[in-house]
Amino acid sequence: MLGSGRGRVLSATVSLRAGRWVVGLTVEAADLHPAVCHPPRLEGDTSGWVGVDRGLHAFVVAVTADGDQVVREQDPPKPLFRAGGRLRRLQRAVSRKQRGSGHRRAAVARLGRAHAHVRSVRQQYLHRVANTLVKTHDRLVLEDLHIRGMLRNRRLAAAISDAAWAQFDRIVCYKQQWRGGLVEHAGRWYPSTRTCSRCATLGPVLPLSQRMFSCDGCGYQADRDHNAAMNLAVWGEQYHTQTRDPEVRGPVINASRGAGSDPHPGVGETDPNDGGTPPPHPGGCGGRDVREGRCRTSQQTRL
Repeated sequence: MLGSGRGRVLSATVSLRAGRWVVGLTVEAADLHPAVCHPPRLEGDTSGWVGVDRGLHAFVVAVTADGDQVVREQDPPKPLFRAGGRLRRLQRAVSRKQRGSGHRRAAVARLGRAHAHVRSVRQQYLHRVANTLVKTHDRLVLEDLHIRGMLRNRRLAAAISDAAWAQFDRIVCYKQQWRGGLVEHAGRWYPSTRTCSRCATLGPVLPLSQRMFSCDGCGYQADRDHNAAMNLAVWGEQYHTQTRDPEVRGPVINASRGAGSDPHPGVGETDPNDGGTPPPHPGGCGGRDVREGRCRTSQQTRL
């Protein structure tokens, strides 16, 4: 099926999801063709970094260190929000059926198919945006967002969950690793939103309702997402300009695959290191510790 020695099927798992049979294959595959991988860069080259800012109004804004906007996904699909009315009706229909009856089983099946459609719409959008980024840029900078902490905000928890920022981070990491690129994570406390990308002046905290950034020092004004993405790109250049110790490792936790605060693969999803033999690319997700199977984040001083 894979042909020409491109890979070998190790195992297959057949499961029934939302009324559809799904076959999951564990494959030991060869590397991507060099023609679709990013070309290697010269030693000491710190250019080409693109900052990627994630949000709710604009899902992704990608900007270079020079201020050139390369990607802007303005209208995310919000599949859970748009299907909210139908899901509520189906859930009420389930609750009204007698337990153990055939009508209840049919109602549960309809509800499951509706949730599966929501997941499919979200996954298609995440993969499309991630492919747009990794196919055109070999160096990306994302923020190390404390998503679990953000979900404690009851007013934004549903919107953040619908955006699936953690899944997007994971997808970008392994796709970029396949292509031999780099993904770095700016520290959790790096003030990318309230720092002026022109004069580096640190401003006050911006409320979510304020969509424009205005610097009190130089008077620079820009879209807040554009300004944050540009700061992330500059951070990537500065971070790789510094001398880096190859022995430095990321934070190590004694936790199982499903534990910890970092994003993890969900049900039916895989990780590049699940097979025990991580890809041999010299690049990949910046600082990925193959023993943990997750992205290492850089350390920053809390401001």
